[in-house]
Amino acid sequence: MSRPSISPASDFPFQRFRKEQIGLRLLNYLGQLRPYSYADLWLLLAAGGAGAIGFAQASALWFAFLIYLEWRHRDRGRRPWPWAAWAGLGLFGLLLGPSPAVACFAALCVLYASKKAFPRLALISPLINGLLKASLLFVATGVAGPFALLVAVLTGIRNLAGDMRDVVKDRAENVETIPVRLGFKHDHPVLYPAALAATSAVWVIYGDLPVWVLALAWLVELTTYRLTPR
Repeated sequence: MSRPSISPASDFPFQRFRKEQIGLRLLNYLGQLRPYSYADLWLLLAAGGAGAIGFAQASALWFAFLIYLEWRHRDRGRRPWPWAAWAGLGLFGLLLGPSPAVACFAALCVLYASKKAFPRLALISPLINGLLKASLLFVATGVAGPFALLVAVLTGIRNLAGDMRDVVKDRAENVETIPVRLGFKHDHPVLYPAALAATSAVWVIYGDLPVWVLALAWLVELTTYRLTPR
């Protein structure tokens, strides 16, 4: 007996389901790349006077860091990355301008990503994150001094706001962030988006950038923040 053929009409719902699943996977990966954070980084680099190569190198290194972070942490609800993704981007960023500053940035990336393997490291993770951003700025622009210090302090505070957002998850995973050690038991989800918007405004003011650039960055931050699975 011959097998009944499947008509295109009956196959359509399955094709639509597959397309929806592919779309959800792509959104999951996009969320892990944190477009809202990249919008803020773009303003920071522009304020620091980065050129085309600086932008390209900082972007490659930044996304390599994010993918490496996800590859190490493997948080629930986030699709896994192959190691080649972060290694390839990292190598590309390195080749655009090898320097001790790149090595410093890479070391800080590894240190920050180790906060779940070594939970007490999370106590200084805001400091590590601030230094990480300042080193990336130096890689892309060569800017040091007071502005780099300001970047380290403000992004460190913003990272602490992220720890306030993730109190419940960090407590469940025994990650000893400052809020967890201080006894906080509830998430404070508004703090990080507010801190992100504030740092973006600081970069625009410092770099004397057009107001419409800040408006565009805020729009990206507002519309993409919830794409990251949490």
